[in-house]
Amino acid sequence: MRKIIHNNLDNCVGCNRCVRVCPVDEANITRVKDGKIIVEVDNRKCIACGACLTACRHGSRRYTDDTERFFDDLRQGVPISLFAAPAAKTNFEETGRLFTWLRSIGVRKIYDVSLGADICTWAHIRYIRKHGPKPVISQPCPVIVNYILMYRNELLKYLSPVHSPMLCTAVFMNKYERVGTKIAALSPCVAKTHEFEATRLVDYNVTMNGLYGYIESHNTVFPRETSGFDHYEAGLGSLYPMPGGLKESVEHYIGKSLRVDKSEGQQTVYKALDEYAKQQVSKLPVLFDVLNCAEGCNMGTGCRHGGDIFDINTKMDGLRQSAIQDSGYLDKLFENFDETLRLEDFIRIYSPVPIRSVPVTPATLEKAYVSLGKLDEESRHFDCGACGCDSCREMAQGIAKGINTPANCMEKARNDISREYSDAKANLSSFETILLDTSGIKGITEHIVDNIDDITESISAYNRTIADVEEVAAMVNVIAINASIEAARAGEHGKAFAVVADEIRKLAKRSSDSANQTKDASVKATGAIGSVNEMIREISRSVNTAYEHISGVAESTRKLFETTDG
Repeated sequence: MRKIIHNNLDNCVGCNRCVRVCPVDEANITRVKDGKIIVEVDNRKCIACGACLTACRHGSRRYTDDTERFFDDLRQGVPISLFAAPAAKTNFEETGRLFTWLRSIGVRKIYDVSLGADICTWAHIRYIRKHGPKPVISQPCPVIVNYILMYRNELLKYLSPVHSPMLCTAVFMNKYERVGTKIAALSPCVAKTHEFEATRLVDYNVTMNGLYGYIESHNTVFPRETSGFDHYEAGLGSLYPMPGGLKESVEHYIGKSLRVDKSEGQQTVYKALDEYAKQQVSKLPVLFDVLNCAEGCNMGTGCRHGGDIFDINTKMDGLRQSAIQDSGYLDKLFENFDETLRLEDFIRIYSPVPIRSVPVTPATLEKAYVSLGKLDEESRHFDCGACGCDSCREMAQGIAKGINTPANCMEKARNDISREYSDAKANLSSFETILLDTSGIKGITEHIVDNIDDITESISAYNRTIADVEEVAAMVNVIAINASIEAARAGEHGKAFAVVADEIRKLAKRSSDSANQTKDASVKATGAIGSVNEMIREISRSVNTAYEHISGVAESTRKLFETTDG
């Protein structure tokens, strides 16, 4: 089926409102993208009920219809006729001027779906009388049809074969009025696109909201002249947009002789259909009048919402009173149908499109529970609904099917935060221990730096002593040289003195060599001490930085707990 509902995932905040209102549990896929939770529609399983369109408050969900294509084809001269749903009378202030404008831009003929609704009522009654009072589910609503075709194939035998009012109108226009053009629907429902696609009787689904948007974006001004429909007046069919409109129309003609039940609204109608499937035939009504939208088609998924429901009902009641005032006309209308229409022309053959659900086994369900941290019966019945599911079991089933994520569970997130809080609080004492140890290391490194400074100063003093020794050795050497000269002058008498001079010279040399060796060792020691000094200072700087960081983290953590616990 054609994709109708679209996502703008950049706008999705993962609030789960769409999941909560969706009547089909596998039509939404919840996952984590770029660190945030998003919900994406699966159009293969979507019945186009439109609940998410209303529920979404962040602009993540939108729909497409045929409004642009309709106007593009009109501009190109494509012959198009149009029918308008009864909801047009409550969605537009002046339908007469609207119709005149549509004709001025190329629409050939305009029909009222109210007439098609009358044909639909006539066909239902004639079908029941022809085939006996067997249980029938009405099908004016394409979303209901989608649900049965996709998810409740066992109800197909009950689904009314009579076309919807719109399709009855299309058949009437094509087969009995011979309009000979393409047909557009001015529709209150986004899901009508699927109905038109399946039957190929209507070419464009122009929703009320889509038309509103086009009119506003093109600054359209309607002509002052008004015009009506291109056929005779309809009867009670104008009541179809109201909840129970089909029921009221049928009962007008057959009274209370047959049981007609009704149900409408996304929160109740699908549960009612599920219950319907389980019932014994003897407990079922002859006609089950069902609608997807709680307020009926007047506030359908393709309408501009925000209208006053009491104002709408006042208008509907005016149409009701106008129709029932001339009951003779209603009788003549059905007589005309009997004379001119063939029931067979308004019968639909359905083609089911069953959806295969993802299987869930006890093992995959248990694995899903474990991923949620739900290990006991109490936690498995927390059932807060924040994830969009009615129960924790449904959530676990979604995870087992791959359409939900444990990150979407509020209780799990809360427990994870609580666990992290406890762990962090337990780690605070470790922070303080590390801080104490770091403080000790900081003190030791500072002491080492002080000692290194003392050693460096001692080496400097030692170097000065070596310089003094070198100076003394030089002076002794000079004395030795002078003594040798004097011994040479003394001749034989100076030999003993020469021996002394030689010994003094040797002392001077040994002193000089020793000083040089000590000086080399001192230079090397100074270099080594300098390297050690720089290394110790770097260690000290790192320890000080680590101390400051650890101290800051510990203080922040302590304040956080003081605030939280307080």
